[in-house]
Amino acid sequence: MTVESSVSTNEFLEAELIDQSQTLLCRSKKSYISSKAFRDFFQELESVVIENNATTLIFDKTSLSVFDQEAMEWYHVHWKEKMWDKGLKHHRKILPANSLFETSVSIGRRKILERNPDFSFEKFDIQYCSSVEEALSK
Repeated sequence: MTVESSVSTNEFLEAELIDQSQTLLCRSKKSYISSKAFRDFFQELESVVIENNATTLIFDKTSLSVFDQEAMEWYHVHWKEKMWDKGLKHHRKILPANSLFETSVSIGRRKILERNPDFSFEKFDIQYCSSVEEALSK
């Protein structure tokens, strides 16, 4: 994997373009990211997605121990929908090796669907991977 360039970074998250692909690699850098920092970061990424015709986002969450449910709901229901229209259709997730975190993700997904009955996770090509290398191969 060759990183083309760092496109965005803050205290909590960083994103890079993967050389010769339309893939963005986003990594969490802390165990928790506030809703505001999360939203600000992903709103910055909107122009990167558009300018680079990004079709795939790999989100490496391995440093997280918890997540902000409000931020995750916004990410799925609003940000992903908006980016879908811009061509970002493939999402690869790398979760921490933590069964409690995985359970929290499942509960969070259920809550998102309860509050947003018209939303469908199935619309997006979401796959869970164990490494960046595996995510790049899918």
